[in-house]
Amino acid sequence: MTTLPLTRIVLYKHGVGHFEREGSIEDDATLSLTFKQAEVSDVLKSLTVLDLDGGHIASVSYDSTKPLEQLLAEVALSIPDQGSLIGLLPQLKGARVAVRPSARSMAMSNAGEDTVEGALLGVDDIERESADGIVRSFQVSLLTDAGEIRAFDLHALERLAILDPALRRDLEYYLRTQLSAKKKDTRTFTFFAQGRGKRTVRLSYTLEAPVWKATYRIILGRENRPPMIQGWAVVDNTEDEDWNNVQLSLVAGLPVSFQHDLYTPRYIRRPVVSVKETTGVLPPAVEEAMPMLAAAAPAGARGEEVSVRERRKLEKALFGAAFGHEEGEERASISSVQTQVRERKIGDLFEYEIEHPVTIQRNQSALVPIVLRPFEGNPVLLYNKKNRADNPMRCIEFKNTTGLTLEGGPVTVLESGNYVGEAMLETMKPDEQRLVPYAVDLGVHVLDNVNSNEDRVHRVLIRQGQLRTSSVLMRQTTYTINNKSRYEQTLYLEHPREHGEWELFDTIMPQEITEHYWRFQLKLPPQQVVIFPVKQRFTLSRSFGLAELASQQLAYWQEQHYLDVRTGRMLQQMMELRQQSAALQEQVERLQKESQTIHKEQERIRGNLQALGDRPAEKELRDRLVRTLAAQEDRLEQINVEINDKVASAARNKEKMAALLERLEYEAEV
Repeated sequence: MTTLPLTRIVLYKHGVGHFEREGSIEDDATLSLTFKQAEVSDVLKSLTVLDLDGGHIASVSYDSTKPLEQLLAEVALSIPDQGSLIGLLPQLKGARVAVRPSARSMAMSNAGEDTVEGALLGVDDIERESADGIVRSFQVSLLTDAGEIRAFDLHALERLAILDPALRRDLEYYLRTQLSAKKKDTRTFTFFAQGRGKRTVRLSYTLEAPVWKATYRIILGRENRPPMIQGWAVVDNTEDEDWNNVQLSLVAGLPVSFQHDLYTPRYIRRPVVSVKETTGVLPPAVEEAMPMLAAAAPAGARGEEVSVRERRKLEKALFGAAFGHEEGEERASISSVQTQVRERKIGDLFEYEIEHPVTIQRNQSALVPIVLRPFEGNPVLLYNKKNRADNPMRCIEFKNTTGLTLEGGPVTVLESGNYVGEAMLETMKPDEQRLVPYAVDLGVHVLDNVNSNEDRVHRVLIRQGQLRTSSVLMRQTTYTINNKSRYEQTLYLEHPREHGEWELFDTIMPQEITEHYWRFQLKLPPQQVVIFPVKQRFTLSRSFGLAELASQQLAYWQEQHYLDVRTGRMLQQMMELRQQSAALQEQVERLQKESQTIHKEQERIRGNLQALGDRPAEKELRDRLVRTLAAQEDRLEQINVEINDKVASAARNKEKMAALLERLEYEAEV
């Protein structure tokens, strides 16, 4: 059984690794690989096996999830830990075996034949006396093909072979299962490759792997020399196997990856269908089918061998980055520590492909150089009161002109060979620009003074029945910056951006705008104080519906001189019309209530009339009730007339108010 060596490893930043193995086999061959039980589902999800020279992979088998006792129960053998051979042989009774006594034993017994074949009868435990006392021995008995029963001293045998292939396979399975059980957390995959001659087999899979980590050094040179960045990758080998001379690639990015259990057997509950009992039925006669013409075989179905060039093209189309080895940009070649990487972009991912093979022993880690290149950068200062109120931070104004995607990681800054600070670098695409702070500059001191005031309403607008007022909130922050050093310095000052309608006025334009800050660029002359004011304003608008205007609100506006005389008179007229309409509505409601009372009284009177008879006293009461009903009917008619008049008056007032609002437009600065 053969194990393919590791040839290529691709490590990703999201916790997985792509592993490739490649090697040569000849004719039919069996390959094996061992994985941890927790890795089996990932292997089943990602395993790819290719026989690159015309052969094929017949199948891939792997250890079951059954307990050891159930696996061994499938084999009718049991081998004890002590006296294993003595315990095994009685279980092989009747099996054909071949025994070969040792040369010394044959010489002592004058036996002519080397090997004896026959059926195993059993093993006898014999004790006999000797000069040294009682000696215990075991004898193997065979029934030979000639019908003879032969006995051989077990310890004097040079060879004992099991000739039954099925029994031999059971014994091999038993031993292999026992060995796998010793490694409780491992599962063995067996690959059965079939073909002729020498061939190359490539195998790949994806497993959970430690995230590779980036760490950088920024080297600030002297004048007229660009700064440089040196990057290293920290790679951890936590596998149970050494990585010997493997092609290593490191990929930055975040592809989708997930766990899915493919190893545990999954069962679905099936419905139970009862057999419907019925009487016996005679077997039906089935007609013989007519012979059909054989269908023409599809083109290319004869199994022709694919050329090497076509095979490589097919691999590249199917597997892309997994099997491709294209050349990338020119590698960096500065300094005594060569980065020895080729870079290439794969979609939104970025790959560092280490040029020379890498060796990392199991359970060890390594630093691998990935970048050493100059970049555009200048030392500047960055002030942010939230980070530090009194002093700015020393920064590198970093523009990524390396042509590479720089994965995020810690940075150590060196200036003229000396350590000057540390920083964290976020992931940067090519040509991105960022400020990288690494130390506090105690030679520059900053004070700020905030002055806020709210202006009065300064603008009034009336249109479409709405009155809108606008007021302004203003704020000024004055920064006093004292540069105590003997050098001119560039300072980036970050001033908070308020969410809402805040805007700058009477202030220089910011150099940059971030999500939460305006970033201003200032020059600080040596040993001088710079005063920098930042002015902001916020316009606050309020809206009022004139149709529901209250008299107190109108009086306040007139007192504050928001309105001119004409507009105030029109609004006063509109309010009077609204008040009249309100009074008319109250009168209508009062009349409607009186009408309801009269209707109830009429129902009572009609009930009494129905109860009266024809006697004289009752006739007099009937006449009086009839006169009352007549008077009430006259009043109801009068009420209806009054209601109609008042509703009409209210409608006319509403039309007048609408006309006033329609032609009422006003705009003025207060």
